[in-house]
Amino acid sequence: MKITPNLMFQTDAREAFQAYADILKADRLDLITFADMPDAPVGPDWQDKIAHAWLQVGDQAIMGSDSPPGVCADGLETGTAAGDGSVALHFDAPDEARRVFDALAEGGVVQMPFSPTSWSPGFGMTRDRFGKDWMINTNSPTA
Repeated sequence: MKITPNLMFQTDAREAFQAYADILKADRLDLITFADMPDAPVGPDWQDKIAHAWLQVGDQAIMGSDSPPGVCADGLETGTAAGDGSVALHFDAPDEARRVFDALAEGGVVQMPFSPTSWSPGFGMTRDRFGKDWMINTNSPTA
């Protein structure tokens, strides 16, 4: 079994996934628009929005999409949607963990600054400029 996080966006999945692909040094990024899916139940103004995103890094992936009004991301604009969780990334190298944390935090809100903790040589939490929460962890050498 493989578990893959799926991030929902109102209308900026393309921009977010292109940024994530750069930050995470993705091996592959596929972006499928609603126009690529002729049976998608959306109007003409949604044809260029992302129906499915797949970002691959090694054997790991993150999926996502834009969510038309009334679908999964409905309520995000009013703050009434259920929390959409966070993505946790684990690194062996503290420098790489710091680089990714700083890149995701740029233009966003740092929730917990990246620093050593009792369980990690480097851990931090941030909400990126697209409103998604990330936990960046450096694996302990003794773990």
